[in-house]
This record gives sequence, structure tokens and C-alpha cells, in this order.
Amino acid sequence: MFAGIVLFGGAFLVSPLSAEELLSLEGAVSEALSRNQDVQVAKGNAKISSNSVNIGNAGLLPRIDLTGSANYQDNEEPGVSGLGEFTSTSVGLQANYTLFDGFGNVYTFRKLKSAGRIGRFQARNAIEEVILLVSEAYYGLADASEQVAVAEEALAISGDRLKRARLRSEYGQANSLEVLSASVDANADSVAWKQALLAKDNSSRRLNLLLNRPVNASYSILRDVSFDRSLNREDILQSAKHSFSAYLTARESVTQARHELGITRSDFFPEIGVQAGYGFSNTLAGFQPGTDDLSGSFSAALTLNFNLFNGFQSSIRSQNARIELQNRKLLEDKACNELEKQVADTWQEYLNTLDILEFQKKNLETAELNFRRSKELFVLGQLTATTFREAQLNLINTRKSIASDRYDAKMLELKLKRFAGLLVSEEDIK
Repeated sequence: MFAGIVLFGGAFLVSPLSAEELLSLEGAVSEALSRNQDVQVAKGNAKISSNSVNIGNAGLLPRIDLTGSANYQDNEEPGVSGLGEFTSTSVGLQANYTLFDGFGNVYTFRKLKSAGRIGRFQARNAIEEVILLVSEAYYGLADASEQVAVAEEALAISGDRLKRARLRSEYGQANSLEVLSASVDANADSVAWKQALLAKDNSSRRLNLLLNRPVNASYSILRDVSFDRSLNREDILQSAKHSFSAYLTARESVTQARHELGITRSDFFPEIGVQAGYGFSNTLAGFQPGTDDLSGSFSAALTLNFNLFNGFQSSIRSQNARIELQNRKLLEDKACNELEKQVADTWQEYLNTLDILEFQKKNLETAELNFRRSKELFVLGQLTATTFREAQLNLINTRKSIASDRYDAKMLELKLKRFAGLLVSEEDIK
């Protein structure tokens, strides 16, 4: 019965007086961008996509090979002319270059550049997800801290009520039922306080995990939030069509499908290439591998390769590429519609949460006034314990709702800024 009161008093006795690290949301996000593992993986994937955009990967550069061989042969079979033992040695440079292949290599390079852009969009999307997770964890910790403060206040009120009930019982002004009721409410508030402490500790560990800190690292955070009143739904939607990574990925996929169609159409053109080589060789009697007395020679060739029939494989690939292009266009339209819906839903929810928050603030004034008046009447013995408890719960629940609605609205604002491309800069992806 006394557990809640003892714990409540102990909370103030063990409060640290030393200055603790103050972590702002901006500081947490900055730390996540430099230390979070998912962010580092996303940046690494973006670099891989960027490194792959190379004309050499598209076949637009010549291929040069250094070749060499040493061949020993011993002709000893009866009836074979030119019996003898000899060694042939050769070394040379061979260069091959495709002059024309129906622009397949050109389209391949364009497809690589498109894939590089998609890689950056995907990296941006992953980093934005981490920023939202960090923000959600940060405000979750702030909300949990607010809930602890409210629970402590509720426990203090219940403790004072229990103390008064016991004093009234000692002087014969209250029966045992009033003491038991006050004790039950005090214990219930003690349980709520302990649960709020647990939620706060869990929120702190979650944030530490995202920041790649020790899970039990401690710090203080800023609970105050302010809202950006300059946001506009139409501006956000227009910016989203140029900045929202998920939509940009769908749009860039259409471009990539066009390049793939160009690659398949190159099968219907001849391939013209050039080869050049310069090498040295010799043939010596016996087993004598080596580079002595090598004689040089130069060779060059112009090649033409034109496929007449390959079982309709080229036609099938071209047809499938056209179908894939049409599918990507449909998916782009779907992504655009989904984006408009997401922006509209988030915007409406944001405005609705702000309105609810204003209502809750007005309700708080009424709840505080009602509680103060109820407390005065309760102390004077003119109000029942049940009515006083109801006024207390109304005040506590209103304060809890205000804290949660405030942080929910801030998270919706951050989601809107994500749509507008305001969460991540190009420097954050490098």
C-alpha cells in the first residue's frame, strides 16, 4: 500500500544534479547520418550504383589482351612425316573494338546511368526512413518522459489523498471504506507510474539503437516542439513529384525500360568490329621454351556479324521489352496516384491533429479549473472521493492526450517534409 508513495519520494532523492548531455532532434539526426548502420549501407549501395556507370561496362571501350603460350610437341609415331621434337613460343597484344552494334552499347550506357540514378533514389529513400525512425524514437522518448511526469503528478495527488483519509480516519471523521478507496487509487497510480518508467526506458534504448550508441546511454532531450505554419498542400505535392524518392524510382524505371527496348532492337542490326594485334613467335628444335630470336608480326581485321535467324529469340525479347515498357508506364501512373493520396491523407491528418490539439488545450484549462475547485470542496468535505477522483483522472488524461497529440502532429509534419524532399540533401547521401 505504501510502495507507490515510497517509490515516488525516492524518484526525487536519486535525481542526478550533475549536468547531463542535452540531445536535440537535429543532433540525433546528424549522429544517425554518420553512425547508423542502415545509413552507411545505403550510402555504400549508392556508391556501387555510381561506380557501375562507366562506359567500359557498356562495351564502349576497346578490349586489350596480352596473350602468350609455349607449345612443346614430339612427333615419334611411325609413318608420320616431319618427325622431330620442337617448341613453339608466342607472345602478343590483341585489341578488339565494336564499331557498331545497332547502338546497343549506347543504350546500355544510358541504362547504366538510369540505374545509377535509381540507386541514388533508393539510397535517399532508405536514409529518409532512418531519419523518420530516429525522429519517431526521439519524440517517443519525449512523450514517454511527459507521461512519467504526469504519472508522478497523479501519484503525488493520490498520496496526499491517502494521507488525508488516514488522518480523518484516526480522528473518526472517515470510515475504513474511504481509506481503502484512497489506497486502491494510490496503488493504481503507482502501477501506472512504473509502467510509464518502463516505457521511457524502452524508448531510450530504441533511440540508442538507431544512433548506434550503447543501449543504456543516458541523456536529456528537448520536449518542446514548434510547427511550421508555412507548409502548403499544393506546394508539397508539386515538390513531391520532383523529390519523393519512391515516385522518382517508378518514373526512372520507365526511362530504364525504354533503354532496354533499344538494347533489344539492336539485335536486328549487324555488328561491325575491328581487331588488331601484334605479336612475336619462334619455333626451336627440342624442348627450348624462351623468348630468344622472336620474330614480330602485325595483324588487323574488320569483322561483320549479322544474325539471320536465331529461333525468333530477338523478336521475343523485343516484344517482351515493349510489354515491360507499358507495364512500367502503368506503374508510374499508379505511383503518381498513390503519391497524391498519401500527401492528401497525411495533410488532412496533420490538420486534424492540430485542431484536436487546440481543443485539448482548451479542455485542459477547463480540467485544471475543475480539479482545483474539486480539490477545495474535497478538502472541506463537501465532495465525495469518487467525484474528486473523476476530476483528477480527467486532468491526467487530458495532459497525456495533449503530449501525445503534440508529438503525433510533429511526426506528420516531418512526413510532409519528406514528401517535399526537405529531409535529406544530396550531401547527406555522399
